[in-house]
Amino acid sequence: MPKRSFSVKTVGINSQWVKYFDTGRKNWNDAGVKAKIGRKSTAKASFTANRYSASWYGVYTPSGTRAKRVFKIQVNARTLDRDAGSKYDQWVRSTTTHELGHALSLNDNPNTSKASLMKHGRNRTTVQKPLAYDKSEVKRIYS
Repeated sequence: MPKRSFSVKTVGINSQWVKYFDTGRKNWNDAGVKAKIGRKSTAKASFTANRYSASWYGVYTPSGTRAKRVFKIQVNARTLDRDAGSKYDQWVRSTTTHELGHALSLNDNPNTSKASLMKHGRNRTTVQKPLAYDKSEVKRIYS
């Protein structure tokens, strides 16, 4: 069973992107779900951002077993820049927090009518933190 406590290293990003990542970690760590996501240079899990030619905003790529959490999060600055307009910072924070939700075992587009950070169709300008549904799912998964 994966844990709610793990560390992630930042790879090849500037201080602004480290701040975005730290905001995503804080959003989960302060969500009341007992998450403890740290930043550690020796972690096996990684977070990076670049201007990728793909169309996605962010991607979570797990490897290994669920018991030994290893993953890579990539955020696509090019696509976010193209689509976010003047709301770039909000969209990046929403995307970063969303991708960290995957590291907490949450799936994309949950089958619920409730609002969720994990829905692709969310308003990325206003939904930057875990919502009630996301928090309840993390609690359910780790109960």
